Amino acid sequence: MPLPFKAISADSHFVEPPDLWTKRIDRRYLDRAPRIVPGEDQDYLICPDEMGGKRGIGLASAALKRSDEITMKGRFADVLPGAYDPSARLEDQDRDNVEAEILYTSFGLTMFVIKDLDFQFACMQAFNDWSANFCASAPTRFFGAALIPTEPLERGIDEIRRCAATGMFRTAQISINQDSGHTYDDPDWDPLWATAEELGMPLSLHVAGSKKSFAVTGDRMTDFTLVFTPVMYEVTRMILSGVFDRFPGLKVVSVENDASWPVPVLERMDYTVERNPGWAGPTGITSGRKPSEIFHEHVFCTFMRDHTAVKNRDIIGAKNLMWGSDYPHIDSTWPHSVEILEGHFGGVPLEDQKRIARQNVIELYGLPLAP
Repeated sequence: MPLPFKAISADSHFVEPPDLWTKRIDRRYLDRAPRIVPGEDQDYLICPDEMGGKRGIGLASAALKRSDEITMKGRFADVLPGAYDPSARLEDQDRDNVEAEILYTSFGLTMFVIKDLDFQFACMQAFNDWSANFCASAPTRFFGAALIPTEPLERGIDEIRRCAATGMFRTAQISINQDSGHTYDDPDWDPLWATAEELGMPLSLHVAGSKKSFAVTGDRMTDFTLVFTPVMYEVTRMILSGVFDRFPGLKVVSVENDASWPVPVLERMDYTVERNPGWAGPTGITSGRKPSEIFHEHVFCTFMRDHTAVKNRDIIGAKNLMWGSDYPHIDSTWPHSVEILEGHFGGVPLEDQKRIARQNVIELYGLPLAP
């Protein structure tokens, strides 16, 4: 039977218009500003300092394409208008029985690799300004995810505060991981955790949004299948190092990594802490909580299609799971989200259905919507 409630997507996307950065970036960087330019057989995103400086856009808006139609090649003219036009986006939400969305960047996901930190910040700030303007057009339907640099740390903290002050952002996206020797168990990051805690701003670790590529083997099928592993490592590191004991109000969201990865990790963390401190050394946990208890209080996971997660919601936590449509990307459930959720929710109590597809995202982000 159809869902007796409207869903809320905890992970959806813009596809930034071709002139976003050329119109909004600090004028000092206009000649280097990211832009989309036409090629002979496809359009390209050009960003001289990022990922070789040139890449195809075919995966950015592939929700309606058949599997045999999806390639890295694409034209911006084929991008769904709802990805960049607020009026069209509202129509696409209604078509999918979705009341509201948390909205992330598309092209900005890989900007964490930009080495010129001043230029990186200019790119991210221009996106945040455009995103805030988009969300302001329907502030009970669109909720932004600010794109936040982590170097220098003070700049990132200032940008979180600036974005929070607009009222248009409900989460701040930071890089999934950092350089070796400066990972998130390092106390140097404490000012970032303290700021997020103070503002009540959950921090998002979105797949592919990282200083390091998730590609390990060089085989696309293998790397894409195991794309969740970087966030699995970082969340585990944060839990065991005591980050959440030092900052009891901090919340972290694993975004678009699907949600079943905690199933074996939680039990193994608990056993490792209980059994192995003699040779592995102590953790930074001071609260006396088990790692799994810390996870359940502080970590949330989004998914598009993950029957395993829904079936194991008693392990992961029904309150820790949030559905997202990933509109309009290659993995998107749009415009068939209702059918896909119905397929996941067979035999699931209505209370848990509402939690996973609606209530959890409202509670986590404090959305002004009825649960």
